[in-house]
Amino acid sequence: MNEKLMILKMLESGQISADEAARLLQSVDAGGSAPPTPPPTPTPHAAPPPYSASSSHSHSSASNNGKRPEHTSSHKTMEDLGRKFESFARDMAPKVQKFAESAVGAIVTATDKVSDAFSSAASSGGSHGGGHSAEKTHHGGQSHRPTPPRAASTAAGGMTVVNIEQLVEAGGYNELSLSGLNGEVRVKGYNGDKITARLSYKAKRTGAPIELVKLGGKYFLNYESDDFQQVSVDAYVPERAFGVIKVDGLNCVVDCSSLAAGDINISNVNGNTSLSGIAATTLKAENGNGRFVISGVSADTATIENMNGTLECTELDIANLNMSNFNSPISIIMSGFNRHTDYLWSVETGNAKLSMNLPTMPNLGYHIKAHASMGSIRLGLTGLQFLINEPSLVEARSVSFDSAGKRLKLAAETSNAALTIS
Repeated sequence: MNEKLMILKMLESGQISADEAARLLQSVDAGGSAPPTPPPTPTPHAAPPPYSASSSHSHSSASNNGKRPEHTSSHKTMEDLGRKFESFARDMAPKVQKFAESAVGAIVTATDKVSDAFSSAASSGGSHGGGHSAEKTHHGGQSHRPTPPRAASTAAGGMTVVNIEQLVEAGGYNELSLSGLNGEVRVKGYNGDKITARLSYKAKRTGAPIELVKLGGKYFLNYESDDFQQVSVDAYVPERAFGVIKVDGLNCVVDCSSLAAGDINISNVNGNTSLSGIAATTLKAENGNGRFVISGVSADTATIENMNGTLECTELDIANLNMSNFNSPISIIMSGFNRHTDYLWSVETGNAKLSMNLPTMPNLGYHIKAHASMGSIRLGLTGLQFLINEPSLVEARSVSFDSAGKRLKLAAETSNAALTIS
């Protein structure tokens, strides 16, 4: 077939005449040898006109001796050549089709292999999710470490979001410090060994650094506040891995839960703060110009301060408590005192009411001093013996105070508002 194709190409390029092409094709069909070396390329004017099957007046090109063949002979020769070409095309068509099908099959197979390779790489390298989901334990903590987010950053709405993960070494003394700016700071404890956090921030200048740094046993979020418009933190941290936990917010919403440490220090200015399920030896919590909500907190010693916002507390199992609020009310609701034997509380508010709902229990004794400089006092607990009972000053003591299994000494004070203990 290669010999026939060569003859047709020689005819097409004008290297041989139609008669010569016909003789060569007949020779190949009869089992002859390969076509001879083609003669020198003829001059352009000797090139044959293309064959047209639709015309009865077609002419062949001039022969080498310059004589013009008869019309009928030329027409018959070209018809023979056309039939041979059609036969050659029919013979080649199945082979060409088979080659095309093989080529397509090879391409599809290669494409499938490339696709499988990319799919395998994607499944092994990008299998981590970005959410925090886990089961609850005591204090609302997590029984399992949440699925670690992908350590990548994306820009959305002018904010950059970075997911980070940091292993916390066990067996040593560790400290944690996290801070937010004009955003939200949420820190939740879980039963695990890694800090898993999402940072959302807007920088004032391109490339301003912000990162979670480990320096010895200290883990802290490091950035310059002057370089950022906003920094928000959403973190899961090992519940009991730190000796010190410090959380700061400026113009933030701060929410801390299920944390335990020797010292816990939480501070927020110009925003709402919520603490729940906190256990500490020493707790210091400050909030300003926002609502402060505290529940399920236990400590040996605690200092809680708020200004220009309501302070709402439930179930504070704190041995030594110093609480104050200015220009806003304080509300405390207790159902029992469990962890300690002796409790010493000082609670003070200015220019707002102070209300406390305390339990009456057989083994619980009270010694209460209440002062309302320009307001009234209402003391509604039963089993009390009044030592001082004046409109703005009351001192009362449980009859069985000395023999009670648990004792609370309470100093409560307010100004320009009512003071109610019941």
